[in-house]
Amino acid sequence: MRKLVRSRTHNRPGTVTAHAPEKDRLLDGEDPATQIAKDARHWITVYREMIVFKEDLLGRVRASIAALPKVARKDVDHDIGLIEQQLQRYQRRQEFWYARHWQLEGLMIDEEDRVVGFRDRTVTLTKRELQLLTHLASRSPSYVSARRLLVDAWHDGQLPEESLRTYIVRLRTKIGSLGAGISIMNRPRRGYALVFPDRE
Repeated sequence: MRKLVRSRTHNRPGTVTAHAPEKDRLLDGEDPATQIAKDARHWITVYREMIVFKEDLLGRVRASIAALPKVARKDVDHDIGLIEQQLQRYQRRQEFWYARHWQLEGLMIDEEDRVVGFRDRTVTLTKRELQLLTHLASRSPSYVSARRLLVDAWHDGQLPEESLRTYIVRLRTKIGSLGAGISIMNRPRRGYALVFPDRE
């Protein structure tokens, strides 16, 4: 589970501090100081796709290394190390953009206490509601099927989809009460998506 914001600071509700690690190289056009939430969503998507690619590449290289002659494995081990470093950098950049996005949206999430805030309003989520929210936010604005949500967010593909729908309704009500304009959309055969308003 990827974390959106690690908010155990004394910042006022609705604020999150997001700093770009100086050691991480930025992609062309990547501006950590942007004031546009849509930009942050764009970079979350970019890094998510790069992470998926690197994870797939890493899996294929690791699967094939056993078939290589021993003398060749040292070079491949070196290549694996480089891929792992790139993957870790992409993951750090994605974490930065999660935090930056929520900051630009004026939202605060405290994962330890399971509290989500917007301006002067807060709501407390159950553990499963928070798991749904963080997973949907990590995929926004893409749709996630009910089955994938059960497996990826709750790690339990045996639960009935009716249980998921019950939690979605509760989460939708709580998030709606914040007045942030965030909505959980549902499309037949596509699943659910967390949609943020365009404020810029």
